[in-house]
Amino acid sequence: MKLYKFSTSHIIFGNKARQRLLLGVSEVKKAGVLTLGPQGRNVIIESETGNHRSTKDGVTVVKNVMMKDRLSEMGAAMIRQSSSQTNKFAGDGTTTSALIAANIFEIGQKYVQAGHNPIYITRGLKEAKNKVLEYLEEIKTIEIDDQLLYNVAKVSSNYDDNLTNIVFKAIKEIGVNGIVTIEPGGTDSVIQIQQGIQILRGFMHEKFADNGTIKCILHYPFILTSKEPILQIKQILPILELVKNTNSPLFIIASDISEEVMSQLLYNHTKDIIKVCAITIPGMGQQFSNDLIDDFSILCNSQSVENVQSVKQLSQLGRAVKIEVSNTETMIIGTSPDEQEIENRKNLIKNQLENSNNYSAQTLKDRLIRFDGRTAIVYIGGKSEIEMHENRDKLVDSLNATKSTLKNGILPGGGTALLHASKLLDYLQIDPEYQLGVQLLQKTLRQPIKQLCRNAGINEGQIIQALLEETDYNIGFDQKRSCFGNMIDLGVIDSFAVVKHSLLDGVSLGSMLLSTEAAIVLDKNYTPTALNKYKKEAF
Repeated sequence: MKLYKFSTSHIIFGNKARQRLLLGVSEVKKAGVLTLGPQGRNVIIESETGNHRSTKDGVTVVKNVMMKDRLSEMGAAMIRQSSSQTNKFAGDGTTTSALIAANIFEIGQKYVQAGHNPIYITRGLKEAKNKVLEYLEEIKTIEIDDQLLYNVAKVSSNYDDNLTNIVFKAIKEIGVNGIVTIEPGGTDSVIQIQQGIQILRGFMHEKFADNGTIKCILHYPFILTSKEPILQIKQILPILELVKNTNSPLFIIASDISEEVMSQLLYNHTKDIIKVCAITIPGMGQQFSNDLIDDFSILCNSQSVENVQSVKQLSQLGRAVKIEVSNTETMIIGTSPDEQEIENRKNLIKNQLENSNNYSAQTLKDRLIRFDGRTAIVYIGGKSEIEMHENRDKLVDSLNATKSTLKNGILPGGGTALLHASKLLDYLQIDPEYQLGVQLLQKTLRQPIKQLCRNAGINEGQIIQALLEETDYNIGFDQKRSCFGNMIDLGVIDSFAVVKHSLLDGVSLGSMLLSTEAAIVLDKNYTPTALNKYKKEAF
């Protein structure tokens, strides 16, 4: 094929474009699949700072594969983006998504080179994918008991007993919607459950964020909760002096704060006079705002003040272990509220809920949920920084998969669900022109279990043949124990959402790459056209 060179870009057509894209896609896949499963291998990643790391986390490996050739890098980047999308919506499944997309592109490219129409192939892929999704919906298990939940945490943490126990405790204590924060710890990983509050309000100016970050983090701050608008700096000067003398930061929750006050707070913050951050709680009327501030004052064990200048003592302010503020939300962690006051407040809100209309009921429910809010702080450990990073990766995967399981259900794991789904495609009635796409997906669905066996050092041929003849969709092969059995009973489980999104994203990207007919790459020597210089004019 011809290479057309323009002053600003190269356009590569046809097979040559796909082959170079495929090179990047294949390299990402080859590195990522090494981490798949309980017997997955470690991948060492070089760091520019010299702090090299070893990981078995697929998303970390995939993100770090970059190609020198610009067009090959485009292919690698598309796999990285697609896999990150899978991880974002399902919490795991990065490697499987990359494996599916790459396999479709690799085998499909051979079909296209042989003269087959890529449009017909992608239509067949779409029909087959829809059939497989219907099947997975039918066989998923929705009722999740504690043992199943524990098994999901164990499988997704690569069978790390300590991390499994931490994830299981976190989910049981704070629930599926609870907030888990991860911080560096000592040699061993430990968990602490604390009172936590999430507020969907962020800081008033981006300069409140810590240098080089997008968040303002306050350690052991005092907390002021004010129903009175803070419009003049003289209102809070005594409080700033009071807190400054303790060398502690200050966090302010108020109904309103003027531009003048915000500027003064920002000056104090950026000049390190006192570390401070503030959010406002505007609402649908003054009463709504006051109710929320009263809620926060109880949760933070602070006085809900109506006159800011009446605050004379530190005991009138609340405390927290840590507060994280971004431009969109605030997390207050480790407060010490009075349990009786919380119970009284909850009863008050419940009484209001009984007499509310549909519009205000949801607001009251949201306020009620906030009083049950708890957060888990995991201090991630390791004997070295490399091991600490790897443990963090495994913890995040396990947390995401476990939460996803509770929300969406489970499937038999170890590549079993996709392998059994592939058998259905033998009976899919479809236009003969699209049949090649069906066959392509059928081959692809058998790749995850093949790779799991390879990583475990097991010959996959006889295992796959035996499972293709099996009629019970729960029967699979446990690569860790090297035995056949009911995967649910063996505790080898996959989150339904992880399998679903791996399939959706993998097929979507594979189809798009397969139907690519041209690629535009910016010229390496490209320089923007200079603007006409402004000429001085006289009038």
